[in-house]
Amino acid sequence: MNFVRSGPRYLFLKVKNPVFFCQNLSQLTEVRQLDFQTAIKLAAEESVIVFLSDQQKESFKVEDSDLILYLPMNSTALLAVILNEPSLSQAVEKVTAGPGQLVMRIPEAGKKVIEEIIDNYQAQEVSILEGIDRGSADSTIISFTEQPIKSRLKSLKKVRDNVLVKKESTLVFEELRRDAVRYITHGLKDNQWSELKINIYDSDELYELEYERLMTILFDLEAGIILGESWTKDHAFALFSITAYQIRLFTFLDPLEIKKILFAFEYNSQGERLVDYDLFNKSKKISWSEILNDNKRHDRQKLAFKFREEIMQELSQAARERYFELEEEIAAKL
Repeated sequence: MNFVRSGPRYLFLKVKNPVFFCQNLSQLTEVRQLDFQTAIKLAAEESVIVFLSDQQKESFKVEDSDLILYLPMNSTALLAVILNEPSLSQAVEKVTAGPGQLVMRIPEAGKKVIEEIIDNYQAQEVSILEGIDRGSADSTIISFTEQPIKSRLKSLKKVRDNVLVKKESTLVFEELRRDAVRYITHGLKDNQWSELKINIYDSDELYELEYERLMTILFDLEAGIILGESWTKDHAFALFSITAYQIRLFTFLDPLEIKKILFAFEYNSQGERLVDYDLFNKSKKISWSEILNDNKRHDRQKLAFKFREEIMQELSQAARERYFELEEEIAAKL
């Protein structure tokens, strides 16, 4: 699982003519001229937001910008483009680096994680705008989200809280990457992760494909850490056993959230039930009826499809494509 990653960089440029500078820059690389809120929603790892101004102030804030540019490249690559083009480099009067930014994944209701980080770093709670204005190259904005951050968090729109740390971002990144599991553990109920068992039952014996189909989903959602795998016998009835492939999953997600994923993907795109995924928490089997916990009767297939559609929207493009490839391969073997 990935708990910490870098975010966008921020640069303040004083230039002689912001409009002319933007036009020339756009001829050399991809540039989008945006308002601040739109730029922040788009901001991703390996991107830079540039604030341009021709004001003759010693320093300027975001609100002083004449233009705000978003570029899907890192700040070093951008400065290389500017320095290697005389019409751009000669127009720049001053470059100021803003704070670095990190994004950290935390559990649901993970306020305790944020509080512990604030205490350890003597950090300030800020909005992203406040963090950019108050910060410098030697400080870091840490943004917190409950969403997976490896592949799905394509922008900062999923961020819920931010703090400003007076420490350079590469140092903070190393420390958070080292200590993330401890912080997350302190933010969980009873300071405990869940060790779950997933049993795969397939009457068509396409276990390898069903395993990869499930792993494609769980890995992309960063749902946990695989502790072990093995074949097992399920003695569901007296004198009768069923072979299953068992996966041990270590996760900080609610077991019902894992059950929701398993339940949704027992079915394929045509509504056929391909496989059984049973989930056990401390030897207790979790039923699909526990997911909603509303004591109402639900059509199993319709509910699974509803969850399936929701989860599909959260997957990366690469994961969706691989998933459907596997579904086609399974269909061809049935």
